[in-house]
Amino acid sequence: MKDLPVKEAPPLWLLPADTPAPLPPVGNRRNIMMWILATGAALAYMCRVNMSLCIVAMTTTNRSENVSSSFQAISRTPRKFQITCTPNLCRSPFLSRDAQVYDWSQSERGYVLSAFFWGYVVMQVPGATLSNLYGPRWFIFSGVAGSGLLTLLTPLAASWGPYPVCALRVLQGLCQGLIFPCIHYMLGRWAPPVERSRCSALVMSGPSVGTLAAMAGVGLLCASPLGWPSGFYVPGGLAVLWGVLWWWQGANSPDTCTRISAEERAYIKDSLGAASSGSKRLIVPWLSILRTPCVWAIIVVHSGSNFGHWLMLTQMPNYMKTVLQFDIKENGLVSSLPYLTLVFTSILVAWVTKVIANRQCLSIVATRKIFNSIGHYGMGLTFMALAMLTHLGIQAPVAVALLTVAVSLEAALLVGFLINHVDLSPNFGGAMFGLSNCIGNVMGIIAPLLVSVVVGDDRNKTLQELATGWSYVFLIGGCVYLSGNTIFLIFGRADVQPWNYPKDSLKSSKDDEPAERHELLHKRLSPRTYEVRAAGPPPPPSLLLLLPAGARARTSYKTPVPVPTLSVPARLTCSVLR
Repeated sequence: MKDLPVKEAPPLWLLPADTPAPLPPVGNRRNIMMWILATGAALAYMCRVNMSLCIVAMTTTNRSENVSSSFQAISRTPRKFQITCTPNLCRSPFLSRDAQVYDWSQSERGYVLSAFFWGYVVMQVPGATLSNLYGPRWFIFSGVAGSGLLTLLTPLAASWGPYPVCALRVLQGLCQGLIFPCIHYMLGRWAPPVERSRCSALVMSGPSVGTLAAMAGVGLLCASPLGWPSGFYVPGGLAVLWGVLWWWQGANSPDTCTRISAEERAYIKDSLGAASSGSKRLIVPWLSILRTPCVWAIIVVHSGSNFGHWLMLTQMPNYMKTVLQFDIKENGLVSSLPYLTLVFTSILVAWVTKVIANRQCLSIVATRKIFNSIGHYGMGLTFMALAMLTHLGIQAPVAVALLTVAVSLEAALLVGFLINHVDLSPNFGGAMFGLSNCIGNVMGIIAPLLVSVVVGDDRNKTLQELATGWSYVFLIGGCVYLSGNTIFLIFGRADVQPWNYPKDSLKSSKDDEPAERHELLHKRLSPRTYEVRAAGPPPPPSLLLLLPAGARARTSYKTPVPVPTLSVPARLTCSVLR
């Protein structure tokens, strides 16, 4: 290529900082990865939440704990019977003509619903550690596809009794305990900092979509001619099929992806810079992580968020039945309404954060704290309003509206503390999420127990007594939300921590020397991307200039720059957006 005079054809990196520049190499591989991960998260949640509705259809609640001998003589079996033999005992509209119904006690149903968390909590930290050592690809595959396979086996296990189902649910929790720490690892490797909020909002909206699909769709499946087993077969089958898609398309990082363009790989790696380890296998610095106050701020706010989340997800149908007096049809429909609005608010949050990133009107830490405050303070105040109105005698439409607002505000958390792990450490964001999610999901066990203690047995209480108990539950939930976010505002940060660059690391699976990497990029960059190599002793560092259209530079680097195709002054100001 011939040298071009500067006056006739000045390169874009010689233009003033306020001159609009072309878009960076866009590509779509990272967007495809985000959509696949969001779909996998949605299917994982469908396999998790479907039991809450299926257990209503597959068990009878019309019998008391003390079964009469006359019924034993009619049914001939203490554990299951055909609905056609005893139609007067099972009036659920979700039962098909040939569905089997099991006689499980209230305690047995509780074991089935809580067994998932026994395994889920255990695998959070090991899953994060394994993803850092060996990469997340196959652990995500095992989590989603394995959970789907176990879901397919649930109807068979149910025919043997509740405890085989408990065993399957524990194994399912072990599988899904791998998923979300690995997803955070993927966000740290695939999402450029300027796009991280949008990518997080997209991926983390998957659980909301999965919850909505489970609550609205599984009920319809249970009412179909296939009966309640289809509520397990459809989500489980889709999860297994997703595993095939992930096996074909998934990759640990841009370095190991064979379908990504060189331009997009260069853009992602340069935007992450030295904060990401690339393809290196790192040892998690747990001691340094536990000594960091902002990490404990995330753990506290994560625990508070999970308390309210699982309180609403597991107990909202119970509140609507006992206090608001909804029948089962109305209960299922109204319970899915808040999660339908959550899907739309998640899309809105993703759009707003994209606008903020493009205009650069907020710093990362300000974005995290503002959106987290919108979510937690909003939900805390909504819970307190529910507590007051429930005690005074709330109208059903008002209660549904407040519950819908509370659930919808969870969308703000997608760009709040939920992605803050990756801000602090792109290398160990998955490990940090595993730690906070492990502690936080203990609240999935505590929240239902709190309701049983505060509200008590709903069979022996008046409506006013139940309303008073629920008002205390909502008051406690509101205080948890408000206090957790206050701690996050005080101690939360968003800058990369020093221990993100560990001294003790395993041997890299691929040579990632900066000088050699940039030399390779120099040969493959598109005409819209320019490389500047600074003069100096070897190895010479490289600098990629990637300016979005219409953006203004924030930082200027002054360095002597020899350029292969141009003759430039010895001192040159290069504007770089980072």
